[in-house]
Amino acid sequence: MPLRPATRPYRLPHPGWILLAALCACQPQPTGAPRGADLTTPGEGWPGHDYEAAALAGKPVFELDRGNTQIEIVVRREGPLARFGHDHVVTLRDPEGFLELDGRGSGVRADLRFPVARLLIDSEEARERHQLATEPDAQDIEGTRNNLMEHVLDADHWPWASLTMTSFRHRDDRHSALVGIAVRGSGYSEVQPFRLSQADGRVVVEGFFLLRQTELGLEPFSALGGGLRVADAMEVHFRIEAVRY
Repeated sequence: MPLRPATRPYRLPHPGWILLAALCACQPQPTGAPRGADLTTPGEGWPGHDYEAAALAGKPVFELDRGNTQIEIVVRREGPLARFGHDHVVTLRDPEGFLELDGRGSGVRADLRFPVARLLIDSEEARERHQLATEPDAQDIEGTRNNLMEHVLDADHWPWASLTMTSFRHRDDRHSALVGIAVRGSGYSEVQPFRLSQADGRVVVEGFFLLRQTELGLEPFSALGGGLRVADAMEVHFRIEAVRY
């Protein structure tokens, strides 16, 4: 069934933060995990792979460089009444993670997690970077954030979200891996392409992929008889840097 965010007393919800609330994963309680799901709670036993032992064994292990890592999710509106809503961008902050490579420079495994309470909504720099035309005001952004933390991600009970990469493939300059995403106790995985390069003890992983709400078991939000809708596809843009561990 459609997911409806809660409203504040005496105030109708602004279409802009309805969009983000519906997007970012106000998930129904799943009756079964989506295919490929890894439901390990990120805060317990993370990262699920002994990178320290791998490094001591002389294997190429890298640790995430937070200051040079950028991960952003763009959510767009659609429908004949889309002009009454906003496109949004969510920036992941304070991620931590590790990457192990094999002797050929391809991946073996990677793990990344981030605290959902540190998500940044609609920063001016990110909106300019993705050329988002509309401009939600400070009250709209704060309302979006509060709703996202309390009703969508349930940050008090699920403080971490995580990403795991396994089953790497490498041919010429093309890389891919099985990317698993876990958030609020639910997960989904799919093979995604990316670019990987390394030099001077540093690895850069960058790319772009679409993640559909319906793939996460969500029904995209719609209002006004379907005139205002959240696009099913979310745009995930990432550039991850890591240094030798």
